[in-house]
Amino acid sequence: METFLNIKKISISVFILIIIISCYFIVKTVNEVKNSSYVGRGNQPMNTITISGTGEVLAVSDIASLYVNLNKEGKTAKEAQDLLNTEITKVLTYVKEQKIADKDIKSEYGGLNPKYSYEKQPVCYTYPCPSSDPKIVGYTATQAITIKVRVVDSASEIRTGLAGIGVTDISGPTFSIDDEQGFKDQARSKAILDAKEKANVLAGELGVRLSHIVNFSENSGGNYPMYAAKAMMSDSVGASAPAPTLPKGENKITSDVSITYEIK
Repeated sequence: METFLNIKKISISVFILIIIISCYFIVKTVNEVKNSSYVGRGNQPMNTITISGTGEVLAVSDIASLYVNLNKEGKTAKEAQDLLNTEITKVLTYVKEQKIADKDIKSEYGGLNPKYSYEKQPVCYTYPCPSSDPKIVGYTATQAITIKVRVVDSASEIRTGLAGIGVTDISGPTFSIDDEQGFKDQARSKAILDAKEKANVLAGELGVRLSHIVNFSENSGGNYPMYAAKAMMSDSVGASAPAPTLPKGENKITSDVSITYEIK
C-alpha cells in the first residue's frame, strides 16, 4: 500500500512538471507572435528604397594666410642664430603693427644646421682610396612663420610691407574659410532636405508609404574655389606702386547624402 502511494505521488509530481513546462512554451510562443507584425516576417527581406540628395553652399573666403621663411647664415652657430633672432623680431614687430593678433602668428618649424666643405680628392691608384672628413665652414639658422590675415583685402599690402623690411621668401596669400564646419553643416542640411523631397515624390509615384530610415551615409565633397571674375594682378611692381587687392573669390562647399527608407 505504501509503495502504491509513493508511485501515485511521483506521477502527480511528473504531471505538474509537464504542465509547468507546457505553460512556459505557450507563453514564449505568444510573446514571439506579439513581437512580430505577422508570423514569419523575420524570414522575409525588407522592402526599401534608397534616395540620394545634394546640397551646396557658397562662402566667401575670410582668412588670408602668408607663409614666411627666414634663413640666416653665420660662421658660428651663435652668429647664425643671433642674426635669425634679429630677423624674427623685425618680422613680429611689423605684423603686430598691422594689428595681427598673437593667435594668428604661428611658428611652423625651425632649425640650425651646419654647412660643410668637401675637399677635392686627388686621383687615387690604390684601394681603398684615402678619404678626408668634410669640414664645417658655417651654420644656417631657419624659421618658418605662418601669418593669418583676417582683414583679407590687406593681405597683399602686408606682403609688400614684409618685402620692404627685407624678407625675401614669402608664399601666399592663400585664401580659406575660418568656420568651414558651419558651412559643411549647412550643405548637409540642404542635401538631406533634397533627399527627403525626392523620396516623397518617388513614394507617391510608386504608390507606397515611407516608413523608418534604415541607413544613412554622407560623402562630403569639400570646397572648391570659384574666383571672382576680375583679373589677377601681379604685385611685382616698383616699390612706390600701391599693393593690388587680390580677388578672394568664393568657395563652393558640397555634401552628398544617401538615405534608405523602409517602405510599406
